[in-house]
Amino acid sequence: MNTELRELIAELRTDLEADQPATLAWAQINKGAPADKIPADLPQPVRELLETADGIRAGAFDLPAVARLDDIQYYIEQMPGFTGVADEPSEWLVFGTLHDEPLLIRRDTGAVWYLPEETTDEWFMRDLFLDVAPDLDSFLAYYVFGAGYGEIGFDDDKWWGFLDKHDLTTPGDEDEETGG
Repeated sequence: MNTELRELIAELRTDLEADQPATLAWAQINKGAPADKIPADLPQPVRELLETADGIRAGAFDLPAVARLDDIQYYIEQMPGFTGVADEPSEWLVFGTLHDEPLLIRRDTGAVWYLPEETTDEWFMRDLFLDVAPDLDSFLAYYVFGAGYGEIGFDDDKWWGFLDKHDLTTPGDEDEETGG
């Protein structure tokens, strides 16, 4: 994980902690997990995220702690057949959810994938599965902690307001929309 993203996560964690308990209903960024408590078979970007923040709740996003990561892997078996995910479960990891729907990372490439909401269909009935970011750092910087949250999360919830208060809702030169 790049240094700027680590520093941003630490800064946002500090600001959220300063306003507790009010912020706990819509956001929480836990301190990082010790490296020896993170399974070695996780993709390196996910390991680095967990070392930085062992669980993140940010508005519509829930990126669980190490202790809960195994609990969300059932999504792999429920993925629509056309995605091929259930046929190659060892190639994928569900690293979190967006609106209670799976966010996956490909173990070989590090690309982040999801089922975008095109209709009101349940996620497992959708027919579009997109790589939304080429890597986890890009995904986190743009969609969880940046302007992209308004595109795939909400643009009117408390997390969006928190991001706006921190001047993170307007794409800047360093922000890069990462596809999808």
